[in-house]
Amino acid sequence: MRIPTTLIALFFLATNSQAQGVGRDAQALIEELGLEESATAVRELPFWRKPERIYIVVRGSDAAERAMQMQEAQNAVGDVELVQIAYPIADDVIADAEVLIARCTPRIIREADNLRWLQDSRHGVNSCMIPEIQDKPFLLTNAQHSSGPPMADHVIAMMTMLTRGLHNFYRIQSQGAWKERPINFPMLELSDKTMLIVGLGGVGTEVARRAHGLGMRVIGIRRSSREGPDFVEYVGLSDELYELASQADVIVNVLPLTDETRGLFDTMFFDVAKRGAYFISVGRGATTVTDDLIAALKDGRLTAAGLDVTDPEPLPAGHELWSLPNVIITPHVAATTDQGRWRRWTITLENLRRYVNGDKMLNVVDVAQGY
Repeated sequence: MRIPTTLIALFFLATNSQAQGVGRDAQALIEELGLEESATAVRELPFWRKPERIYIVVRGSDAAERAMQMQEAQNAVGDVELVQIAYPIADDVIADAEVLIARCTPRIIREADNLRWLQDSRHGVNSCMIPEIQDKPFLLTNAQHSSGPPMADHVIAMMTMLTRGLHNFYRIQSQGAWKERPINFPMLELSDKTMLIVGLGGVGTEVARRAHGLGMRVIGIRRSSREGPDFVEYVGLSDELYELASQADVIVNVLPLTDETRGLFDTMFFDVAKRGAYFISVGRGATTVTDDLIAALKDGRLTAAGLDVTDPEPLPAGHELWSLPNVIITPHVAATTDQGRWRRWTITLENLRRYVNGDKMLNVVDVAQGY
């Protein structure tokens, strides 16, 4: 059977597009999410060399998708040997690996003596921030910013649910009752209200974008600088936290967990926050002192809280937070999305290409800071 010339042309066009699609897709994602390049090309690091072998865990939903991912990864690294592995990672792989595409764990940090680069597919890498990591001369990258859109959607969903009292109306609905005022709970309009975002990074910027679109005044806190997008009215530094909290109708916690942020939201914080504020937490549970949060929710310093993260986590049955009428809790699912897997895979592919070529990398983790 003779294949029409037009179909042959379309086949080669599609094949060529797929081969070059990593760069194009990655560039679009870099711009969309504000992904950051490293200041230095990886070839300039003393421990870099073009790898001979790369071990990789592919997380496709089925065998066909995993095979496609392996082919895409091979296209990205050229003639470098690519070895597919699975969890739990074998001892001989950890001992041999110079480049590893897998979740960072304390075991890898302790035992992978030849490691030069590890790409983690997760947004946060708290689980491998052990003291030994400070002495390891290797590069750690992750998928930070890739969860920004769904986490920002989750923040807005929690905020609107609480400020419209929908959590209370839902409880009343389950009783089959019609009550216009189930409790004496405020029903707010968001326009012109002030939102404080504590941790104005990739996720925080996406939250700010959405809040600004709702007509809110957005202010933020960053540790590193006062730089921020046009839709954030003011960016403060860490030492301005209390002052800015006193202005905010809605406070959003998107902080990573570090020695500096552990227990940051405590009695002193809730005392200086604007009375009646709403507290939304999608960062890390241990940044908040749970007993102090409960006290603030019970005495009116806070009107309500939306928590995707808690301390302890998982939150045990019978914990007081479950029964507070002004709290909504989701089980650490804010980053869950139908779009997440392709974003993380696109970042992985682009970093594979960049590392093999010795270029600047995306999403380099500052192990001294822990994120």
